[in-house]
Amino acid sequence: MKDLSECRLLLVDDARVNLDILVAGLEDDYKLSCALSGERALQIAARTPLDLVLLDIMMPGLDGYEVCRRLREMPQTADVPIIFLSSLENVQNKSRGFEAGANDYLTKPCDLLEVKVRVRALLKAKCYSDAVKEQLAADLRVAREIQMGMIPQDFSALEKTFGVELAGVLEPAREVGGDLYSAFVGDSGRLVLLIGDVSGKGIPAALFMVRASSLARLLGRDCAEPERILARLNEELSADNPSGMFVTMLCAVFDPASGRIAMANAGHNRPVLLRADAPASWAVKDLGTALGFEGGLSFERTDLTLNPGDTLVLYTDGVNEAFNADEECYSNERLLAGLAEFGARPASKVAHGLLRQVRGFVGGAPQSDDIAILVLRPLAKRALEPVESADPSAPRASVRKQLRLRARPEEVMHAVDELQAFGHEQGIAERTLFRLTVALEECAANVLHHACSDDGDESFEVEFEHWPGRIEIRLRDFGPPFDPTAHVPQAETGEQPMSQVGGWGILLVRHYVDDVQYRRDGASNLLQLSKQLSAEDP
Repeated sequence: MKDLSECRLLLVDDARVNLDILVAGLEDDYKLSCALSGERALQIAARTPLDLVLLDIMMPGLDGYEVCRRLREMPQTADVPIIFLSSLENVQNKSRGFEAGANDYLTKPCDLLEVKVRVRALLKAKCYSDAVKEQLAADLRVAREIQMGMIPQDFSALEKTFGVELAGVLEPAREVGGDLYSAFVGDSGRLVLLIGDVSGKGIPAALFMVRASSLARLLGRDCAEPERILARLNEELSADNPSGMFVTMLCAVFDPASGRIAMANAGHNRPVLLRADAPASWAVKDLGTALGFEGGLSFERTDLTLNPGDTLVLYTDGVNEAFNADEECYSNERLLAGLAEFGARPASKVAHGLLRQVRGFVGGAPQSDDIAILVLRPLAKRALEPVESADPSAPRASVRKQLRLRARPEEVMHAVDELQAFGHEQGIAERTLFRLTVALEECAANVLHHACSDDGDESFEVEFEHWPGRIEIRLRDFGPPFDPTAHVPQAETGEQPMSQVGGWGILLVRHYVDDVQYRRDGASNLLQLSKQLSAEDP
């Protein structure tokens, strides 16, 4: 607890003689600041931490009543004790002082000993209150760290396992909150996603969130059906719920082999589906019933197929029900319109971009509710895949390798290294392999320059496929449409600089491969290079 001798008092009176008396009686016990006017008092209060104010009423300009009201409106002095010292002694004046926000009222001429006793009593109460608040704040900081530790932050292992992009954001309105999201490996090797919102805020909501999240993860590891996970979770929560709290939750189970995702909703906000060349839409139709009210509930299931590049956005009502200073709601309409701007952007761009849109709309208004966002975006697999004929005696059809790479220069060289390793495994001649790696490096660098932003958070895909007699390289990115084959410089005039789309680089690529084909495939650019193998190749 703060030592009383470290406390700072502000003495406000337009009469210097009154200030001199107060300073003489209090300077040995406390730190002091003085003001001869209400305006000067407010200036000091705005920049100096105060522990108590002794305030005269009858002053020119701002009187004591107005100064007291303004001090109560300032966040830094809202809880600072204020004692009026005034020659006004009737009940009406005292009543007006307390209505303005004063803690005590002494009538002049004051006995200095009484002033010191009143000051000391109010300071001790304030110091004790501040100590309790500091301990509570420390406990809440620890509770926030524990809560945030339960929310997955690193999705890299899941992304690698399931061939997806995942991104999550959680911002409690207070130190701790009742929103949750989770992603983990469930029954039958499927990816389970959860997002929920507990009724209320603060510590009670956080504790209920911990219980609901832990039970849901346990159930998700034993069951692969989202509607059954929610039904069993509801039985657990409603069977022992003396507080009467409840949680809305959406559960999704993604099968990477088929691209199918099954979803069930328990009173939660409907997720948004972003598909290539289609407007943003709701991924499920019904809201369902929240968990924890009563047992015996069943939940409707929705099945969808997610194609590579599609995006599923899960969120809590802190997003669509955010309010600005004019009490306008962000709304479902703004949510759909805002998400439509992201198109085929990476999951992290969607999650943090949506959060920025909500913050921009809210402006300086305080956050009204917890915010949670979870984004899933399936990508191509990263594997070596032999594609065999149905007849074991027939020659093999092809061998294929697929890569998902970050939009960074070092990843281009990683793709080149992977192509060389693939070529050596397939017995491709060094001369042919050299030509292919040059063509790949040129095309991949073109993708980084024209289709991806500079931050390296986006991704692109590269696929090698070896057929009898030929090899193909395919590059796919999710940037704006561009066809490098349509922008070939005229060799005689040199009208187009090398930095433009395609240009001299595509001539080099065509020199080293036999065929270059481009097409816009949904929300992606697909460039295919083909090279016929010579007699020295397999």
